[in-house]
Amino acid sequence: MRSAAADRVVGSAKMRRPGASRRGRAGTVRFPVLIAGVLAIVMLVGGLGFGAWHFASEGDSLRRTAVRFDAQAADREGALRAGDGFLAAAYTVDAVGDKGMGKWNDAMTAATTDTLKEQVRQTKALLSLLSESDANMSGTVSDSAVISQNDNLIRVLAVVKLTGKAKGQAEPTTGSVTEYVDLMKVDGRWKVFGYKDIGSKAGAGQPDAGLPGLTSGQPGGK
Repeated sequence: MRSAAADRVVGSAKMRRPGASRRGRAGTVRFPVLIAGVLAIVMLVGGLGFGAWHFASEGDSLRRTAVRFDAQAADREGALRAGDGFLAAAYTVDAVGDKGMGKWNDAMTAATTDTLKEQVRQTKALLSLLSESDANMSGTVSDSAVISQNDNLIRVLAVVKLTGKAKGQAEPTTGSVTEYVDLMKVDGRWKVFGYKDIGSKAGAGQPDAGLPGLTSGQPGGK
């Protein structure tokens, strides 16, 4: 026979079992919630990782584009300098310091590609007429711009102001020519492979002749 005290202990234990069961159920209910939270965090971190990768990829693409644009801009500047230098040399005749046109020929050869040899030779022959007659001429590029660019080929449009004076001429002749200058990159340097006069304008001195000994707009490409 159990004592009354034992009965009370047993009864108390029986009364506590439902509470313990409720706590167990409550723990079971909270566990899926915890899993869902962990999954949400994992997805968030994964999403942040994808976003970081995406923005990093976009950043690389933008940097590559910027580098390409900078390179193209540098090419334009280099081609303009080369084109301006070529035109200044092409239209310079110094009957005193370069009567044989040797300096002119060296400058033109350095500024052009082999494809222009014949055109340079023809222009030299024409300008030699001025040198032999003790005439002088100079050209200055007043305006120039790149009008097309494709890989290593660039076309420049330039306006050249011309001044010349023949022996015995009181006032110098002035005029201008507009030129296409085509350049290509050769071993990292821009060189002229074609040029063509597309317009000319006579100025003071000899209104119909352009420069002494030359018709307006010469020299120029065919």
